[in-house]
Amino acid sequence: MSVDNRTLTDKQIQDAYIFIDGTFNKSTEFDHGLFSEWLTLKTILDDGDEEIEVAKANLYLFNGDQVDLYEAADSIDGDQEFIASKLLNVFQINPLSKIAIIDNLFINSKKATAKTKIKLLNEQILPYLYDRGFDYAVFLNASICYKGSCLEQEIIDNAFENELPMTREIDESAEWGEGINLVDLENYES
Repeated sequence: MSVDNRTLTDKQIQDAYIFIDGTFNKSTEFDHGLFSEWLTLKTILDDGDEEIEVAKANLYLFNGDQVDLYEAADSIDGDQEFIASKLLNVFQINPLSKIAIIDNLFINSKKATAKTKIKLLNEQILPYLYDRGFDYAVFLNASICYKGSCLEQEIIDNAFENELPMTREIDESAEWGEGINLVDLENYES
């Protein structure tokens, strides 16, 4: 039976056994320490044997022992430079850390809610990064929820606060989407 992943419900995604597949790309500007990776989260539904793509996450992976975080992030785009600046100047993380920036998390369902995105982040992506030895995972609010009403943003904020062990920085003069979320993976337990 063929399934259109765009019709997957929250319940189907949340109840699914998820497995991860990925592809790496080495930076063309830096010899070491900077990769981009597309993670694909997949499942097989009970009524079939066909792999269904549930979500994709675009990551930028930095090894601070090998590359200058700010310089490498600036070479990617303005969002990554913004995040690196905040990591170094506001959060004051060790610049020699291994850092994963979650640039985007796409759920391949028109019916999935932000709560499902947070569940996939918490139960799939963060444990994957922890197992890979990263010190920190960081993402903008806009990486998880692209547009939404103030109520949707409040629901997401509450879910972040209650379900993910992280430090948040939202400048009151900035747009909600520019809020930065930092997870110290050393303290992370899935």
